[in-house]
Amino acid sequence: MQLPAFAAGNVTLAWDPSTDPTVTGYNVYYGEASGTYTNPVNAGNATNVTISGLVQGTTYYFAATTYASSDMEMESPFSSEVSYQVPLDVPIVKPPTLDPISDLTTNENARLQTVSLSGITSGATNENQVLHVTAVSGNTGLIPNPTVNYTSANTTGTLTFTPVTNANGTAIITVTVNDGGTINSNVTQFFTVTVNAVNQRPTMNAIGNLVINENAVLQTVNLSGITSGAANENQVLTVTASSSNTGLIPNPTVNYTGTNSTGSLTFTPVVNKTGAATITVTVNDGGTSNNIVTRTFTVTVNAMNQLPTLDPLNSLIIYEDAKVQKVDLSGITAGAANEKQKIKVTAASDNLGLIRTAKISYTSPHTTGLLTFAPVVNMTGTAAITVTVNDGEAGNNIVTQTFTVTVIAPPPPTFDAINDITISEDATLQTNTVTGISCVATNENPKLKLIVRSSNPSLIHNPSVKYHNPDFTATLRFKPVPKKTGTTTITVTLEDNARKINKSFTRTFMITVLSNSVAIPAVATQMMTDLTGGPVPVTLESLGYANGKYALTVAGVPGYGPAVSGGTCVIEASTDLVNWVPVATNTVPFTFVDTNASQFSRRFYRTVSPAK
Repeated sequence: MQLPAFAAGNVTLAWDPSTDPTVTGYNVYYGEASGTYTNPVNAGNATNVTISGLVQGTTYYFAATTYASSDMEMESPFSSEVSYQVPLDVPIVKPPTLDPISDLTTNENARLQTVSLSGITSGATNENQVLHVTAVSGNTGLIPNPTVNYTSANTTGTLTFTPVTNANGTAIITVTVNDGGTINSNVTQFFTVTVNAVNQRPTMNAIGNLVINENAVLQTVNLSGITSGAANENQVLTVTASSSNTGLIPNPTVNYTGTNSTGSLTFTPVVNKTGAATITVTVNDGGTSNNIVTRTFTVTVNAMNQLPTLDPLNSLIIYEDAKVQKVDLSGITAGAANEKQKIKVTAASDNLGLIRTAKISYTSPHTTGLLTFAPVVNMTGTAAITVTVNDGEAGNNIVTQTFTVTVIAPPPPTFDAINDITISEDATLQTNTVTGISCVATNENPKLKLIVRSSNPSLIHNPSVKYHNPDFTATLRFKPVPKKTGTTTITVTLEDNARKINKSFTRTFMITVLSNSVAIPAVATQMMTDLTGGPVPVTLESLGYANGKYALTVAGVPGYGPAVSGGTCVIEASTDLVNWVPVATNTVPFTFVDTNASQFSRRFYRTVSPAK
């Protein structure tokens, strides 16, 4: 192999062609150490090649090989080695330098990455070119072209880049230092960035702090921006919340469905408590790592004067001119156990024409009191009474309860209904009891009196009354005028002479006095066969006795043989007929006799003959 030099920094190598007919081309290898060839050059099927870019004053070592196919398979061993020292008659131009860069491994969605560059020089101490550093990514869908942070002639610099969101894989980054020369002007280093796929951390927006007052009502805090962390991750999310001070704020209730981007927390501060609590809200996507995001916010509960308390009051219905009314007040407090203010209780009426004054009897700090009032005399209507409890503070210091008082006219006194009475003529002294005597007393004791009148004193005189106010019963006594029959209406009036209105009540009942006898008209002779005759037609002229029974008998007539006994006599009240069926077969006179008044009798004949 011949090594004639054409110019400094270049060398042309020539060789004799191979005699092997299978050889199709030649490779030349060279390096700066004997037997170590770091740079290959393919000469094709030529028998010479020029190599440029050699450093002046440097000795290079060369060897050649042959190959037998286009893909350079079946390459021959190295030829004999030759060397060449580049002459120094041309100034030496060295390329810039850059230290090798280590490969980098990071996780998906990593933050901004910084890679240090070192060993940056112009290549020789006598070279002071302005150096330019550039960096290019071989996979910008994973790693965008890095930003270069470098100032010439520093020996160090940095690259910064952020992996593309939710992407993973590898990218080769090429870093080049250029000194602007025409030869030996560039140096290049490569490194690989590997982005490992990982579970993406879930997300949730920050939550603002909350300030509320002591004893506030149920609070609602909205949650937003809840996601699994990446569009390609569809885990079911779990949201939990805890309080750092459950004595003030119990652990909130979480309202969330596992794929929504919003939710809410609800909680109520503990009664009568103040201070601050930190609420920690956690979103967990269930992964084995990188699976949790937390947000915290502070709830501050400011101390407030607590509203005093008073139990509700029931509305009242009272009667006109009622006595002084008493209404119990209960549940009176300053609002909290730790508040000891002096409590004042007052009451006012919205209708002074009906309820003028309402007096309060109360001593702080008792929980009970008494309200008294009386309606204006002779007035009816409605008034609203408002009771106010005031703990004397500047704010949140008053509670009121209102109840209605309705004043109505009292009902009249009353007693039970009295049944009608039927008695017989010349009856003895009768008594009847009046029951259920009562009245609604208002502002006085009742003065009850019974007045009884008869509408027919010629039959029944006004009954006498035995009654003692305010008993619930009274006794009436009466008897009919001798030998008198008929009816009379008895009017009973109950009066309360202590009242001005609705002072009396009246009921009536009827007394019927019946005759003691019946008048029997003439009865024609009756014919019957085999004791099968019908009833004797007798129309009774007057009915006797209240019980509807008539004391009629059938007897034989003296002088006509033995008296015929037996048989039946039945009064049919609906037809006023007397049914009599004899027990013998004969013709004989008989007599209907009213045994209560024997002067009323009637003889009649009835013939009974055998059937033919």
